[in-house]
Amino acid sequence: MAALTLERLAGQTWIVRGPTNVGVVETGQGEALLIDSGNDGDAGRKLLRACESAGLRIRGIANTHSNADHCGGNAFIQARTQCRIMATAAEAAFIEEPRLEPSYLWGGFPLPSLRHKFLMAEASRVTDVIAPPCLLPGSEVRALPLPGHFLAMAGFMTSDSVFFAADTMASPEILAKYHVFYLYDVAAFLATLDTLAGLEAEWIVPSHAPPTRDVGALVQVNRAKILEIASYIVEACAAPATSEKVLAGLAAHFHIELTHTQYVLLGSTVRSYLAWLVQEKSLSSRIEEGYLLFERS
Repeated sequence: MAALTLERLAGQTWIVRGPTNVGVVETGQGEALLIDSGNDGDAGRKLLRACESAGLRIRGIANTHSNADHCGGNAFIQARTQCRIMATAAEAAFIEEPRLEPSYLWGGFPLPSLRHKFLMAEASRVTDVIAPPCLLPGSEVRALPLPGHFLAMAGFMTSDSVFFAADTMASPEILAKYHVFYLYDVAAFLATLDTLAGLEAEWIVPSHAPPTRDVGALVQVNRAKILEIASYIVEACAAPATSEKVLAGLAAHFHIELTHTQYVLLGSTVRSYLAWLVQEKSLSSRIEEGYLLFERS
């Protein structure tokens, strides 16, 4: 991995661009708070080195959520700095017990092919459990709830009016390439998009899209993709279908090659869509001959 560099966005707020954007917030006296920590120990090492080069000591990490690409650098940085780690209660459980994520996605003890660093970051110790909306301990950074993507994701607003929006929005390029991104609660995610559309901030920094001053177009393209997928799923259930059949059809429709990891991520997402569509009465469900079937209402 090439050396990482800090890019100042506003005042005391910096970002480190990468596959997952990381925030660096100066908190005074040469100390800094990280917002997320990259995908593994190597990313953590590079972040620590970049901050040291800028004369900053990492005193805390605020994790938006527990997916490995957001907390994978925690363990390395905490071992070197004894920094605080902050996360919501549900996300903290997964950060401290990484085996929970592949177990949750698979629905039981996970296959060997699911026990890898993409789904299991190295465990780290959460020192501060937060309950957004709230101020983060020892800083002027405010945590806000961003439900929908994972169990209890949070975003962080700095005193410079820079909002780190986590996995609420993907770039148009990512959506065009991958189409389906992981969702836990579709209704909550759509409500979060509404919140972002009305949020007042100088900059909004999604984890997987460039920083922007005007989030409107990004909100629209992400909402449109969710509704496109939902429409496909409803049509796929014109005749009674299992979630497995819907998943296979969705993968074929969008030309997605299903590895074991993609299978559990997309399979879980499909089931989240199905639950939402049943709740919205677009679909109904029943068990027949041992199969859970979904059908257009």
